[in-house]
Amino acid sequence: MSTAMESLEPLLAEFSDIKTASAKKNQLLRLFDMIGHFFRDGLSSDKIIIDVYSTLAFQFAFILGMLSHIFGKPYILVLRGGNLSYRFEQSPKKVKWLFGRAQHMIAPSHYLAEFFIKQGFHVQVIPNIIPLHEYPYKERIAIRPKILALRGFGKPYNPLMTLKAICLLKDQVENLKLLMLGNPEEAHYLEVMQFIEDHRLAGIVEVKPKMPKNEWIALSKDYDIMVSNPVIDNTPISLIEGMALGMCVVSTKVGGVPYLVSEKVCALVESDDATGLSEAILSILQDAEYAQQLSRNGRAKAQAFDWENVRPLWENLLGR
Repeated sequence: MSTAMESLEPLLAEFSDIKTASAKKNQLLRLFDMIGHFFRDGLSSDKIIIDVYSTLAFQFAFILGMLSHIFGKPYILVLRGGNLSYRFEQSPKKVKWLFGRAQHMIAPSHYLAEFFIKQGFHVQVIPNIIPLHEYPYKERIAIRPKILALRGFGKPYNPLMTLKAICLLKDQVENLKLLMLGNPEEAHYLEVMQFIEDHRLAGIVEVKPKMPKNEWIALSKDYDIMVSNPVIDNTPISLIEGMALGMCVVSTKVGGVPYLVSEKVCALVESDDATGLSEAILSILQDAEYAQQLSRNGRAKAQAFDWENVRPLWENLLGR
């Protein structure tokens, strides 16, 4: 799946000359590639846009911020990490140095914006975007027990919670199916596969590798419910994508998720609450009116993230 900045690049290119780095998966190679791009392209640029994450990748942002400052290049920070508040508590001097020298700071959610505004920083909210025309809407009316989980098996995404909920549902729901997208190199992959085997879920749960966006979008029409149960998050674009497609979305209410969606557009459950997740799925399956409401309201919510609505905010920012 592409990153938010990779998705944004061709859209910003409509009114600016922009280059992104880096698509490399290995973190050390990615850092070297980003530094290389800074010296090849950044020194001749008017502004540097830096994505800021809360894990090890925060150090990448700090290094690029230092280089930008040393060479006199104005930089814009885009706050991506759902756990940046914790990063601020753990590394206050580094965060204050990096944030204090930024020309602008952007947050895709009010969740992070509110936190850092309270710390004395000026933060503008510019939502994540989706090109809405790429997400064909299918209103879910007669809901089938076919569930899609596409976020993978990384540590933040708690895939075992999804599987535990399926275990609770398998004797209550006929023709229950779950498709999980994830790759072998992800942290919980082996646990997921072992859980499926130990609980005899092979006839219910299917695991496929992560796939390009156009492929999983085409596949999504065969699924009516999307689940996402991370333990920490900021503004997950996958929720917006699921709502845009008309799926009934269920998510844990962690981090920025409650700032992004309400109970009217997304069923929200507590973190690591497999019972709550199973009950939310069951409610969608048993209440057609509720499911239809989630499908319709979700699509309406997703329209606010369409590029045509977000573009003026970026044009104004980059034009300053």
